[in-house]
Amino acid sequence: MKLTSVSKSLRKLRIPAVLFRRLAVAALPLLLLLALATGCSLFERGGSSAISHKIDQEEDVISSNGGVISNLDKLDSFMERGSGSQRIVQYTIEGDPIFIETRYEGGRLELSYDTTEDAFGPREVKTYSCDKLVRTEEKHQLKYSLKGCGEDMGDGDLLTVDFDLGRQDKFEFILKYGFNHRNEINTVNQNLVKDMLDGTVIEISDYGLPVEDRQSIYRKLVLSNYLGEKQLSTSCNLKPYQSYDLTVLINSAERHYAWSECDTGRDGKVMTEAAEYIIGLVEAGDSFLQLPAATGSVK
Repeated sequence: MKLTSVSKSLRKLRIPAVLFRRLAVAALPLLLLLALATGCSLFERGGSSAISHKIDQEEDVISSNGGVISNLDKLDSFMERGSGSQRIVQYTIEGDPIFIETRYEGGRLELSYDTTEDAFGPREVKTYSCDKLVRTEEKHQLKYSLKGCGEDMGDGDLLTVDFDLGRQDKFEFILKYGFNHRNEINTVNQNLVKDMLDGTVIEISDYGLPVEDRQSIYRKLVLSNYLGEKQLSTSCNLKPYQSYDLTVLINSAERHYAWSECDTGRDGKVMTEAAEYIIGLVEAGDSFLQLPAATGSVK
């Protein structure tokens, strides 16, 4: 919206010059209010972004280098709703953020790409329209692909999550769980420990986790954003209570997490789900099933 278009309309009414100037001056405050209310600008924006650059760690889907992707479930919920909007922040290799605003408009998917903070990009904001966003999972990848975007943009992948364990030099973990961490799954030392709930434990040495289970566990951890910062709590007002202690060794890095069943925060729930997934896989395996049933009880 430009001031010049309003001026031309007033001149077509053949209003005397003095009165025209008075009307223009009087109308300017109203035009400013209308611009604020409708989101249009009286003047050119000079290439500035229409998308907020304030990153919301809780609501934005944030994709960083190194496989760290947070709040991926927000994108899934957006697709399921088929309405509203969802923002994605993708960091470049150099660490610059690219902001992508996705929203449903009239049955179509509108995307605004803001690269104004990308030092090596075009530094502009462009909007495209696509038919839909499709989620597909292949053997070692999860893809969110754009379809029916037209010639200006073309179809392509909006976001890709890679969980191919074969691309990692090292992946091991130690999970201690249960009451007082007496159960343990340890792929580093290759042993499995079961709490008999009577003050004793049974241990399996030379325990080997099947390759397909290792791949499945790695996928679960990646989708749980295990490399991201976690807010976890080990406190619990239950007696007794179950707790978890997880150490992941990935390539040359090591990450450690500790929390209790009482941690019902967002990160606590995600990590509990990941831990129980690992436990479920191991306890359904032949090695664990060959162990005798626990003879004691929880006290």
